[in-house]
Amino acid sequence: MTKPKGHGADVRYVVWKPPVRIELLALESLAVRPVQRSNTLSRMMRPSRGTDSPGRVSPDPALSLALAEGSGSGMDVYYPLAFHGHGRHGGTYTLYASSVEERNAWRAKMREAIALRRAVQESGSIFRLETITADTAGSQEAPAHQSGLVTGRVSCTLPFGTSDGRQLVVIGSEDGVWMGTPHTPESIQRVMSLKMVTQLAFLAEYGLLIVLAEKLLYAVDIESVVPTTTQPSEQSTFGLQRLSSPDKPIHFFSVGHSRGRTLIISKKRKGLDSVFHVLEVFRPPELWANARGPPRMQASKDFFLPSDSHDLLFLKTKVCILCARGFEIMDLSDFSSATIPMDEDLRRIGKRPGACKPIAMFRIREDEFLLCFDEYGLYVDKRGAPSRSPPTIEWEGLAMQAAWHAPYVLLFNSSFVEVRHVESGRLAQIITGKDIHCLWDGRGVVPAFSAAGGFDPFEDPRTPRVHLAMDDSAIASFALRDFSHSSSTRQHIFELVPTERLVVPGTRYSPSLLSVADTLPPYAP
Repeated sequence: MTKPKGHGADVRYVVWKPPVRIELLALESLAVRPVQRSNTLSRMMRPSRGTDSPGRVSPDPALSLALAEGSGSGMDVYYPLAFHGHGRHGGTYTLYASSVEERNAWRAKMREAIALRRAVQESGSIFRLETITADTAGSQEAPAHQSGLVTGRVSCTLPFGTSDGRQLVVIGSEDGVWMGTPHTPESIQRVMSLKMVTQLAFLAEYGLLIVLAEKLLYAVDIESVVPTTTQPSEQSTFGLQRLSSPDKPIHFFSVGHSRGRTLIISKKRKGLDSVFHVLEVFRPPELWANARGPPRMQASKDFFLPSDSHDLLFLKTKVCILCARGFEIMDLSDFSSATIPMDEDLRRIGKRPGACKPIAMFRIREDEFLLCFDEYGLYVDKRGAPSRSPPTIEWEGLAMQAAWHAPYVLLFNSSFVEVRHVESGRLAQIITGKDIHCLWDGRGVVPAFSAAGGFDPFEDPRTPRVHLAMDDSAIASFALRDFSHSSSTRQHIFELVPTERLVVPGTRYSPSLLSVADTLPPYAP
């Protein structure tokens, strides 16, 4: 869409907003009646403040017919066609046709274009959606303890493997913790009746499942939930163990390895500050030798940050805290820290410090990172300075979450997921839906320490690394926008499975030898 600038022979048209991608268009599903105006079309199309687009009323077509038949002489009748563009640069737009036939022809062509674009996207997709379970229901809509049914809004998932080789998936929701075999919904059973579960993690070395529910941190021996055949008969197990105090609510936690230690770091708020409590998980040598007894947890010194924070990431030797100030890199040995990127670096590239929320940080090379904000991504070196020209990737939508499956970064908002190649910034795929949110971003499963030194997250790119949920009612109807609000809370839980276009079986991702980078055009913001 363009706007005229100048007058007479000097008039020129400038781009008003970036083009709306066809795959992000949604036609309004409600019928709208024609409008009458005796003034010019331009004045008619000018929206009034605080009102919706004109003509959006009852879907009864009789109203449109009556209005058209009752139009007086000298009054022009226009037929609205409304559509919505998802994304940061989108919005609801209304175009007008001079006849019903013309409007219907435009509508048919737009629906055809949306369907064709979606077909092209699916044929060249990087990821495909594979159902983990669609048997979900709201807390008040289903009988208690029904086999295979997950109740309450799902907030997190986590795949993990047991010591005897079984692959399982654990699901956290408002009503508890469920566990079962992936892609086998009938196997999923409730194993814990905790309320308001928001986060899960698994320490493979110690067989510990860590759960955050109602802002309380718990640990449970996985053997007490799903006993394995490799468990020594003399080894004792324990059930649910609380790790935090009820009077100190935990907002989030993170698990990982740091300098040879396995740590659980949880965050609580004190005023406007973030206070972090560090627990080290270990098993004394005598317990390793006898293969009995649960692991022990020892509290380390707390540390704080004079800012509110919403996530913590483990790096090779340090941690990264995501807060309002940016990305705080902290050394746990002496708690020294530095914030990246620097304010002057942001101003130099035309960004306002503190205007965007940091949501993720990914190591894309040995000495290069991608800092993900909710509106854009920024390439930086190991010192936190912009490392490329241009240094940024502008997202299509306002990202709420981000995930990494090399060599692609995935950005989540409630309407769609955008998949971008990390080297070129090119938009490679869009996954559309309603009420989308990321359930698992590849973190939360900490391997045994003996394998951690050689653990390579890019070792097998065929392995799925992302789970998401979306409103089940909108899976097949994204192109027709429904403005009504359904009371159903039914969700569909998916795993993003890589296709052959992402990786050829048997190959390995290498930043210097990218399989598809040569075919991608250079990125320009």
